[in-house]
Amino acid sequence: MDQRILLCVTKLREEEQLIIQHLNEEGIQVEVNLDSMDLPLGAGAADSYGLALIRCLSQKNALSRSHLLDLAGYDTLNTNQAIAVCTNKIHQAIVFDNAGVPQPRFQIAFTPAKLSEGLQTFGDLCVIKPATSSWGRGIARITGKECLDGWLAARESVDPAHQSFPVLVQEYIEKGDYDIRVVIVGRTPIAAFRRVSAENWKTNTHLGAEIEPIAVNEEIAAICNQLVEVLGEGIYGADLFFDYTQLRYVVCEVNQNPEFAKSWKIHGVNVAKHIALYVKDTIEQKKGAQLALNTK
Repeated sequence: MDQRILLCVTKLREEEQLIIQHLNEEGIQVEVNLDSMDLPLGAGAADSYGLALIRCLSQKNALSRSHLLDLAGYDTLNTNQAIAVCTNKIHQAIVFDNAGVPQPRFQIAFTPAKLSEGLQTFGDLCVIKPATSSWGRGIARITGKECLDGWLAARESVDPAHQSFPVLVQEYIEKGDYDIRVVIVGRTPIAAFRRVSAENWKTNTHLGAEIEPIAVNEEIAAICNQLVEVLGEGIYGADLFFDYTQLRYVVCEVNQNPEFAKSWKIHGVNVAKHIALYVKDTIEQKKGAQLALNTK
């Protein structure tokens, strides 16, 4: 096994370029594999790489490529199992519910009729989320039956057969004008910051939210540890709300491919270097385990 990894990406963004730079500094060669390229899946191909780092922009591509690599014997970051959970909001809600992870109350609506029941359950105020989406796309806040009827009418014009169902219906959390992104590498929450927006209830940075660094307090650290116990070690962007009604933190969702090009310049934590060191440590642990197995 070489000190070489396969880096699966859609394109080389600033994040990936920084990761490659720090991996090279640690003596690890990087072979870039774009979404448009064939994967090295032949017999024994996985032995040529320490692991495969999955950073595809498309959730579908991240899942399909990690699955193929997993079948071919690669160790992947994140694992195919973790990516499968993180790329499906419905799967995530179910898995977190079974594990007791604090999150908004939810229902799964398999038909449009079930949306009305969900709206009533959450007091005529809820959030509808498609199973798969990123950057806040397709997520709608519903403020009563008239609003829901309008949402359904719009959906029926583009999805008359309701192929987009099931969808996730969550209670709306009174979170103020911000959410919290926590970057986890391995088992450690290495950085946390508020994403603040007075203009948009969706507080994604690409929608204009501002970044305010914060400390990782005990409660946030405990939730992050719980998430790692459920998903396994990896590289995650955990999005949390502080619920001002119940005065507690809840998990909105976990991203398996956190972006950091903008945020790290503000909070000052070198996320790319943390990732590179974690990759190196993971390869060395794998080598040690193989050596121990071979000497038995």
